[in-house]
Amino acid sequence: MILSDLLRNTRIPVPGKLAPVEISSIAEDSRNVVTGSLFVALKGFKTDGHIHIKQALDKGAVAVLAERQVSNDARIFVNPDHDNRGILSLIAARFYDYPWDELVTVGITGTNGKTSTARMLHWILEKHGMQSGIMGTIGHIIGGESTKASMTTPGALDTDRMIREMVQKGDRCCIMEVSSHALSLNRVDDVRFDAALFTNITQDHLDFHQSMEDYLNCKKHLFDLLKSNGTSIIGTYSAGYPSIDCAVTFGSRESDTYRISDISGELGRISFRFQTDETSIPVEMSIPGKFNIFNAAGALAAAVELGIDPESASKSLRDFPGVPGRFQSVNLGQDFLVAVDYAHTPDALERILRQASELTENRVIVVFGAGGDRDSSKRPVMGHIAESIADIAIITSDNPRTEAPDSIISDIVAGLSPESQCQIIVEPDRRAAIRSAITVADTGDVVIIAGKGHEDYQILGNKKIHFDDREEAAAALREVLE
Repeated sequence: MILSDLLRNTRIPVPGKLAPVEISSIAEDSRNVVTGSLFVALKGFKTDGHIHIKQALDKGAVAVLAERQVSNDARIFVNPDHDNRGILSLIAARFYDYPWDELVTVGITGTNGKTSTARMLHWILEKHGMQSGIMGTIGHIIGGESTKASMTTPGALDTDRMIREMVQKGDRCCIMEVSSHALSLNRVDDVRFDAALFTNITQDHLDFHQSMEDYLNCKKHLFDLLKSNGTSIIGTYSAGYPSIDCAVTFGSRESDTYRISDISGELGRISFRFQTDETSIPVEMSIPGKFNIFNAAGALAAAVELGIDPESASKSLRDFPGVPGRFQSVNLGQDFLVAVDYAHTPDALERILRQASELTENRVIVVFGAGGDRDSSKRPVMGHIAESIADIAIITSDNPRTEAPDSIISDIVAGLSPESQCQIIVEPDRRAAIRSAITVADTGDVVIIAGKGHEDYQILGNKKIHFDDREEAAAALREVLE
């Protein structure tokens, strides 16, 4: 595609000599530049792409779109709006020829439940012969092949490229977890969705969004990205949900489009009734966690809105295998439950611990921490939640990044009450903390290892080292059971 066509319908003036230049690829990272690339320089939070312009040109970039004038090189031209993020989304969409127009697309946003809802919907659609791609926190699936994910919603270039690959590899649907960061940073501004689903909103990412109002408004932006006949789907089961005109809803209210009733949860099993105005359908799933009922209801609502029969959709979930790192059991034959979960927000931690308290025949033991270089205001809240529900709380590290683990732990401890009956153990070494929890566990206890879930790494400083809570729990169990 020639540069003038790529930038058609933008306000960016293209110098005459550059207008007919053929663009073979687009890159925002100079390391990805190849001969024939257009390099789009962005001023980021940690680095500035403008300092890599020379490297991009040396690697073969034939044109550079900058936010400011950096040299007199004729291959460099400037966006008069001085902000390339929105433009990157627009030109990525044009370069990859709007692939969402060739697919059924579902965007899922919310603080908690995105991954489980997306995976359940993917399961339902695949069971009904609708090959589907997925983009999300625990990985992407394109044409039936899985790849790791570095972030929930990739940048505009990667997002659009992957959706085009889904089309090329025979997928008929794209299910995308859409983070608030992606919505705020223009990563999906030109993607269009047949259905947009909102799970819930609770405190998270306030280091980035500054306020809950800003956080919610970013989430609501997803509904601006619907196709002309697209459907808004809103979960009403948790406080703070937005009011969207003409939306269908799911929750436990009589006025909801899809109603949830007769909720039941046991160790390793959940059930409920999924009701519409015409039908009342029993749903049974062989996974733990009552909170998964709401995730399942959201997936069912989306499936029905996409044309799947509700009874057939509900039957599909009977053999849903669960989601890696979401209340995932680690079982080596011990007489107590050990489960790993991604819960890293106050609301998610409270949900998982309340579920544990309903399941336990004895005590609830929790291992948890809080991420470094992230919203510090949630740390004392999580400490208070843990001591209020658990019998033993072991406070440890969870991706401390560039912060001192002891400082993060101190923030968590600040939320504890001196009158608490919960036994508090501070152990910054996460491996030792997991081993301590399993060592003290007794018959009928429930041990929750919270915060990392599917992640198989720890971020210490600027280094990422291998660390998997499931592996560590299994190793500790082997020691205990020997």
